[in-house]
Formats: sequence, C-alpha cells, structure tokens
Amino acid sequence: MNEWQQRYGKQGLVIIALSKEPPQMVKNFAKGMGIRYTLVRWEPEKLPEPLNKVFMNPTTLLIDRQGRLRAFVFGPDLLTLEKELQAALKEKAPKKSESKKKAATNAKGK
Repeated sequence: MNEWQQRYGKQGLVIIALSKEPPQMVKNFAKGMGIRYTLVRWEPEKLPEPLNKVFMNPTTLLIDRQGRLRAFVFGPDLLTLEKELQAALKEKAPKKSESKKKAATNAKGK
C-alpha cells in the first residue's frame, strides 16, 4: 500500500487503513512496518454499510471520486484491485457545482 500511495497519490488516491486493535498497537505496527498512509481505529458496529461487513483482514474497499464502491476485496488480491484503481483514477472528479446540485436534489427527494 505504501507503493500505491506513492505511485497514485498525486492522481488522487487516498489510503485509509482500519484496525480493531488498540491505538498503541496500531501505532507500533505502523511504525514497525513503515506505513505512510492513514491508519484509524474502528468499531464495526458503529460504521455504515458496507464498512460494517468487514470480517477478514485484509479487506480492501475501493471507493471512487463520486463515493461509489468500486471493489470489495477479501484477502490480498492486489492485481484485481489495482486494475479497478487505475480505471477509477482515470475518471474525473465531479465539479463542485454538480456535487451541490446532486446533494440538493437528493435532499428534496427525502
């Protein structure tokens, strides 16, 4: 993941790793492994779907610039995931005005 962060970070990739372990253990693990992306503690029962469905490590979710779930991979299947990642990074981010219009339309429909 460090390699991906370095290779794709300038194209917009943001890696966030989740752990159920105690904060000090996560900190020590990140330092020992030389992790250079964000690590956060999580409690599955407090997360929205599909994040609360994660039951195996590693589990990787690829969420695109529009907030859509592009891939949900259990285990270390990085080849498949990288293909999805490259396709997602080729898409342009929605313009802020488009995002605001979509949010307003969604709010009216509720």
